[in-house]
Amino acid sequence: MYILTLDMKQYDCPFINSSEDLEVSYYMTFWDFQGDKLINRGYVFATDCDELQNSIDVLTKQPKFLKLDILMRERNTALVRTEIDLTDAMSIIRKNHGYIVGPFFVRKGKELWQVGFDTIQDVRSALSELDKNNEFEIKNQHKITVEDFSKIMNSLPLIIELINTLDELTATEKMVLRAAVQYGLFEDPKKMYIDSLSKCIGLSKGSFSRKLRKVERKILPVVCKILSKKEILE
Repeated sequence: MYILTLDMKQYDCPFINSSEDLEVSYYMTFWDFQGDKLINRGYVFATDCDELQNSIDVLTKQPKFLKLDILMRERNTALVRTEIDLTDAMSIIRKNHGYIVGPFFVRKGKELWQVGFDTIQDVRSALSELDKNNEFEIKNQHKITVEDFSKIMNSLPLIIELINTLDELTATEKMVLRAAVQYGLFEDPKKMYIDSLSKCIGLSKGSFSRKLRKVERKILPVVCKILSKKEILE
């Protein structure tokens, strides 16, 4: 199995076209092909409730868009079910025996795809056809063996727990963690120390240290669970 992350720019995708000029993001998590239609469920995130409604109005007026049901709505977020006609790119993926293996994320007219193929020949054929009418960049490409897949499936509940833990971090905690990694706080030797790093993001040294320790207390127990699970499987 070959798993690709593609940064896509389609010219006939309702989600891409409706996100170009709006402060909206689409995170589509479940997909189902029904003939020449694509049924999906996912989240619409906007800057506020007015922009959310504006985004929904613009989306439903796009070519190839067929139907939208709002399953849940709260402030600037909506859980939706949509139906669209297959785009050129998605038709090519299906034609070359491809399938969706993860969520799609759309923002500012670009889309991150998670797609899979069984053979390298299918990968090459699909990419060759996609290149004719679409713009894309391969962000990641991995070959997943049976052993790899088994490890992923056995650890899936813990992986989801880790993702949920990361999602639950506050905006400041995420900023502190990104800064610590980006500026080499965890490297040996350190590229930047806490006193300098905290000034760069507008926090006191003490506040930065406390928030980083809080992030570690939240994340590391889940990481240890994954490590323990991995050791059992091995």
